[in-house]
Amino acid sequence: MHDLRRLRAFHAVAERRSFSEAALALGYAQSVVSHHVAGLEQEFGLTLVDRARRPVGLTEAGERLRDHAAVVLGQVATCEEELRALAGLLTGTVRVGAFLSACTSFVPQALGAFGAAHPGVAVQLEQLEPAPVLARLRAGELDIAVVWEAPGEPSVSDDPGFERRFLADDPYRVVLPRGHRLARRREIELADLAGDRFIAPPAEVSASYRAMLDRLCGEAGFVPDVGYLVRDVTVGRALVGAGLSVALITDFAIDLPRIDVVVRPVRGLSLARAVHAVWLRGRRVPAIPAMVSALEQAARARLSG
Repeated sequence: MHDLRRLRAFHAVAERRSFSEAALALGYAQSVVSHHVAGLEQEFGLTLVDRARRPVGLTEAGERLRDHAAVVLGQVATCEEELRALAGLLTGTVRVGAFLSACTSFVPQALGAFGAAHPGVAVQLEQLEPAPVLARLRAGELDIAVVWEAPGEPSVSDDPGFERRFLADDPYRVVLPRGHRLARRREIELADLAGDRFIAPPAEVSASYRAMLDRLCGEAGFVPDVGYLVRDVTVGRALVGAGLSVALITDFAIDLPRIDVVVRPVRGLSLARAVHAVWLRGRRVPAIPAMVSALEQAARARLSG
C-alpha cells in the first residue's frame, strides 16, 4: 500500500457509505475517489466496496480494512501535526467536531475566543454526534471531538487511545410553553405533567433517551404521552414554543434567548449528561490544549449565564 490517497479515499467512502459524500469531504471529484478505491482493490486483488447497494456497503475485506485504515491514518495525522509543531507553535489548522446542541450553544464562542487569541491557526468545525465524531477522530480527520455521555451509560469516549477533558455537566430541565398552567412555578413536579404531550427522538436516534423518559415518568406514576417524534432538538423546542408539547431536554439544547418558553428544574431530580472534549492520546499539538481550554471556558460561561 504505497499511496495514502487511495487509503484516505477508501476510508471516506467506508465511513460515509457514499462516493459523492466522500468526494465532497475530501475536496475531490467523485471520479477521482472512484479511481483511488478501484486502484486499491486492484492492488489487493479484492473487492472492498459493494457498489450495488444504496447506500454502498463494504465486503468482509472492506470491513477489516476500514478498521486498519482508521489506525494508520490517525497515526499519519499525528506525525504530521507533531512535525508542524516543531517547525512553529500555533500555526496550521485545528479541526473540531461537535454535537448539535454544543454547536448551537457554547462552541461558537469557544471558536471565536480561540481565533482571537491565535489568529495564525485556521479553525474548521463539523457537526457530528458522538459515534461518528469519534470514528473521524480515530482516523485523524478531526483533532478534537466534543461529545456527550448519557447518565448511567458506558462512556462513549472510554477508550485507551483517547484523552479527554471534562467540560461541563449539561443538566436536564423541563421546558414549557410560556402560557402553560405551570409556567409560574419555580420548580416542576414531574407528576404534574401526566396530562401533557411530550416530545422524544425516535428509537433509532436515541433509544436511551426514551428509556430514561419512560423510567422517570414511571417513577412519577404515569406513562408519558409522546405525541411527537423529532430527530432535531430545535424542532422539539419549536413545538414547545407553539404550545403543542412539553419537553425534558438539556440546558445546552435550549437556545437563548428563551422568549417563547420557560425552563424549570424538576423538583427532587438532579440529572445531567456529561460533556467532554476528546482527542487522540499522545498528540503533542499546541493547538489542541489551547482549543480545549477555550471550549471549557465557553461551556462553563454558557451554563452560568
